[in-house]
Parts: sequence; C-alpha cells; structure tokens
Amino acid sequence: MEQTGLGLYITKNFNSKNYKGNTIRMAVVDLAELKGYPLNFVCVLPRHVVLKGNLQSKFSDKFGDNSQGVAKELLNRALLTEDDLDIKKEIMDRLKLLDPKPKNIAECIGCGKDFEYRKYNYGRQKACRECRTKKRLNREWK
Repeated sequence: MEQTGLGLYITKNFNSKNYKGNTIRMAVVDLAELKGYPLNFVCVLPRHVVLKGNLQSKFSDKFGDNSQGVAKELLNRALLTEDDLDIKKEIMDRLKLLDPKPKNIAECIGCGKDFEYRKYNYGRQKACRECRTKKRLNREWK
C-alpha cells in the first residue's frame, strides 16, 4: 500500500468565472519525476472513490482495488504538510467520505461514544445504554 513516489498537488481558486465560491482541486503527481506540475501529473484525486460501476474514475482504474488505501495515504500525508485552513477542511471532508459511518450510528450526548440507536415514533435514541442506565439508577435512589 505504500506509494512513496506519489503526492498531492493542491490548487485553490477563488470566485473564478466558471465556479462560484472556493474550488479546491487535488491532483496526484509523481514525486520521482524532477519536472514541475504539468509534466509529472498522474491523475485527479476524485471526491468519491468508486471501485465498480459506471462512475469509476481514472484514479480507480489506475490503482485498482487499492485505490481507497492510496487515497487515504495521500490525504493523510497532505494533511500533515498543509497550512491553509480551507484546504485542511477539504482534506478532512474527503477523509470522512472515505470512511463513512453506518446510517444507524449516533454519538451519545452523555459520554460521546458511538452507539447503534433505535428509532421511535417521536424520534431516535440520543443516549447509549450505559448512560440511560446511570440516569435511571440515579432517579431511583432519590
């Protein structure tokens, strides 16, 4: 999984004619080549890494089944070296997209741990089992 010869070339554009707001693009470059950016270009790092289907990108074609691992490694390395807050936020968002939480996992409001919630007619569970039992025991002792 170690792809030491690769790195990310990140560009940030403000309010260009074609795009509104900030656009951050990430290109995978070959660091082994001594030439500058356009000549050592490998492919664009997509926002969503799709391994199968019609939406498969050049990045997935190039790195195959290992593409998610390569994307995580490149993003983690770029996160350590980047200083711009907007770019760091974009990197964190892309890392979250690579490791999404299951739909029925929530964060407990009492202890902050992740737990599998249950749905009720009025909404969904907000506290984990341990926090609910602590609350119930405290109520019974008073």
